[in-house]
Amino acid sequence: MDENKHPQHSQANQEIEQGSQTPRKVKLPGNRKIFAKRWVYPAIYLGAAALIIGLMYIKSQSGGSAPATSTDVENPGATTASTANEFIWPAAEGTQTKITMGFFSDKASQKDQAAALVFFDNTYYPHAGYDIQATNKQPFTVVSATNGKVTSVEPDPVNGLTVEVTTSDGYVVHYASLGSVKVKVGDAVSQGQPIGTSGTCAYEKSQGNHVYFEVDKNGSAVDPGSLLPKA
Repeated sequence: MDENKHPQHSQANQEIEQGSQTPRKVKLPGNRKIFAKRWVYPAIYLGAAALIIGLMYIKSQSGGSAPATSTDVENPGATTASTANEFIWPAAEGTQTKITMGFFSDKASQKDQAAALVFFDNTYYPHAGYDIQATNKQPFTVVSATNGKVTSVEPDPVNGLTVEVTTSDGYVVHYASLGSVKVKVGDAVSQGQPIGTSGTCAYEKSQGNHVYFEVDKNGSAVDPGSLLPKA
């Protein structure tokens, strides 16, 4: 979890291989604030976060996504067969990956919920997707998890280069923290097609080189674990 109060804007200056877009207003992934409080003693973070999460859980409505996937779990690359929803892991064939931060779920344990909070600029944010990193921590080719159309390519000063792919059945797939992009707005992409390379971002600087993978449906984030193939 990052405590960087003044993120650098170097990612916004990275070159996009095809096409460019005007930077948008900064929007953090999962832009529902859990709470905003300036801590006097950072050492009490986990205890305080667990307490607040517990209160949120009691007040939350029923429903929600499946429990968050544990972090640091080995996952296959694109070699695994896709699910009925035609999603595959967004990494090139043969790439060994792991989830370094999972999805924040209302139904997860307090321990898993605490592990799925991002601390940025003195504010906690629920993690609305997966952080996926190569097991060797090196850059890797990011591929499209499903068929769709590229609806956005943007250099975000906080989230790094981002690509948005919209599917015919209403899913909006976000790939952020990219180091480079190989597609442009309007491109039709096929499942497994390279869309860029993994990189870093100010929002999750401590995660190192990775891709942030988020799937939205009807304006709400969906647990990627419910769509991606099982290990």
